[in-house]
Amino acid sequence: MPELASVPAPKRNCPICKIEFYPATLVARELYHCAECEGTLWPRETLMKTLPADGAQRIVLGEKEAAHKTPPYFTKRQKPPFLVCPFCQKRMKETKFGKASVDVCEKCDALWLDGPKQALFQDLLSPYKHKMSRRD
Repeated sequence: MPELASVPAPKRNCPICKIEFYPATLVARELYHCAECEGTLWPRETLMKTLPADGAQRIVLGEKEAAHKTPPYFTKRQKPPFLVCPFCQKRMKETKFGKASVDVCEKCDALWLDGPKQALFQDLLSPYKHKMSRRD
């Protein structure tokens, strides 16, 4: 019987920089990190399993990101009026959780956290989980 070809994982690009994300983890839970704008993309599953105390931990960047070099064609971009979800390609809506406004996908509930807002992660996790659990 012939061996099945493996399907490569889909490439996910930063909704601001348009370059490929690097895998990262927080307490062994998967998320994605942009080496240029320092933003992070959080799948709903990761957020729902993350505890508020986990937010005090550092995000562990993957080995591939250590070798990141800014592409020669790259120019720093401003955040557009709305983002497109790298998971499902649907529109992300700016939503206020705690002290921070973040972008949440209207379909899959993925969360985009701008780099400077990482310090507010603990403050926004509980309100996010509360709102998303009511949607189930």
